[in-house]
Amino acid sequence: MRDRRLTTEEWDTIRRLGRLVRYGGGERLSSEGEQDQRVFAIESGEVRISLTVITGAERVMGVRGPGEMIGEMAALDGSPRSATMATKEPAKIYVLTADAFHEFLREHPEASVDLLIVLARRLRDLVEQHAVRSEDLSSRVAWRLAQLCEEAGVTRLTLTQQELADWIGATREATARVLREFREDGLVTTGRGWIEIHNVGSIATRR
Repeated sequence: MRDRRLTTEEWDTIRRLGRLVRYGGGERLSSEGEQDQRVFAIESGEVRISLTVITGAERVMGVRGPGEMIGEMAALDGSPRSATMATKEPAKIYVLTADAFHEFLREHPEASVDLLIVLARRLRDLVEQHAVRSEDLSSRVAWRLAQLCEEAGVTRLTLTQQELADWIGATREATARVLREFREDGLVTTGRGWIEIHNVGSIATRR
């Protein structure tokens, strides 16, 4: 499932405390390792979260969309960024300083509890991603497709084979071979920039 969505009242506060920035597609908001404590509230567009693994390759950890906030951890503990955030497409995003974010939480204390739940879920997802990395490629593809369907609440995903490969730490060619096997088994249909899962339960059991 997606992260918690901001309420109308919370958006009113964010628009008062933050600054609206229009980003182009593929533009970085903040980079891994950077000392940056800003928080971003996405009004439109999507932002990809990624990090660099020990081999130097990029690993996509998630995608956030309208109504979601990102960058909260650095604002809370002052640590360098643990991941890179970049837009997938043109986006309108409100940028809050750490002080403005703290003021937001003081004005909306219920959001603090929800934030703890969101951060706990992200940590759980990260642990699961590390665990699934040791499994065979077919299992990793199946796991990620099932997870994305659950998060988005849909069975047709706007997702390229390269993006899927980046997510699971594999090459595009190897990922394409697995998807071809899934197509032959009647589990998925693929097109340019999309993948449709016909039976999420069956995909999930491929692990």
